[in-house]
Amino acid sequence: LPLTNYLFTNRISNVRKKPLISSTKIDVTVPYEKIEVIEKVDGSSIRNNKIWYKVKYHGKIGYIHSSVSSKREFRFEEMAKKVRKLELFIEESKKNNFSIEKIMAYKPGSNEKKGAKVDQYGNRGEQSIVGTYTTLKQKSFFRYLQDGRIISIRKQNRNISIIKIPDSIIEYKIESKKSKKIDLKNGIKKIIVIDLKNQNQALFWKKGEVWELISYTLITSGRNDNKTSYETPKGYFLVGNTVKQVIFHYDKKVKKKILKEKVVDKSEAKKLEEYYEDDYEIVKKYSRANYGIRFSGGGYIHGIPLRDDIAKELGSQKAIKNRKKKSSIILGTYKRSHKCVRNSEEQMSYLYHNFVGYKPRYKGKWWRVPKENIAVIVF
Repeated sequence: LPLTNYLFTNRISNVRKKPLISSTKIDVTVPYEKIEVIEKVDGSSIRNNKIWYKVKYHGKIGYIHSSVSSKREFRFEEMAKKVRKLELFIEESKKNNFSIEKIMAYKPGSNEKKGAKVDQYGNRGEQSIVGTYTTLKQKSFFRYLQDGRIISIRKQNRNISIIKIPDSIIEYKIESKKSKKIDLKNGIKKIIVIDLKNQNQALFWKKGEVWELISYTLITSGRNDNKTSYETPKGYFLVGNTVKQVIFHYDKKVKKKILKEKVVDKSEAKKLEEYYEDDYEIVKKYSRANYGIRFSGGGYIHGIPLRDDIAKELGSQKAIKNRKKKSSIILGTYKRSHKCVRNSEEQMSYLYHNFVGYKPRYKGKWWRVPKENIAVIVF
């Protein structure tokens, strides 16, 4: 299991004997390696920053300044509160005979309208429907409600539904027939909780009347670039389906042919480069990640992705496995995917085969439906 309170550096940095810039160097860090944090202390100031971390690294006790490190931790108590909030939301909805449903807005590929506004929560309108509400001062606002979100329908007619979501006290108006009823005959007994701030994840399983924390791991989540990459959506979701592999495609500019002309000098080279612009073309390339669990739109929880050309170059499955294991060092650091949540291969194998599983009739199929309700909470 990973460290629950750690830091990392994104470059080689010094570990010192005392929290002083003049103190003896006792070690240097490996970028992105997880280092156990013992406590936060005050020390000598670097750019008006006195915060240092007392750490345990390679069996030695030392100090690393906060300016060269990023701290992460598992907030298990906060995660458990989110689990309980969903449970109470479902109980309250059942008590009042409100229909508990999930939003259906999934279409392969992005459906975000060009130039669309961002809502006040920073959400872009990809794989979402629009929820509107009016304040007591009669001001109107909107919020994108992403595919897969768990909702409770308070009122409904042919055109409009009044709904609530677990993470807000506001009642939203949405277009009717944009959601599907969840079969809660057996309830929700398994929940995946994802902490975007700390880039980690935990699994909760209700056994009897008690929710148990059964596993926790490091992840990387989506990073918004305001183009084709999105932040992993926050909220309460229900898993839609799983796939053996998630396949991504991207465009790459490549040469059609090798230039044979002899270049005399740099200025001539530039002319030839411009002249032969037509010798380039855009081709589609692919990368793949094992064990996809889709929870919102095109947002999956999946294993470490690898480009097809790199996999071909590596050749053997052993080399591919080692490459992915090496790449796992970035888990638990920064947001870096296009929307999805990356896990280690080992963790994803357990999630896909055991924790989520599938209904018997989907055995041997590429695309599967979970054997029971699995919720995903992202905060």
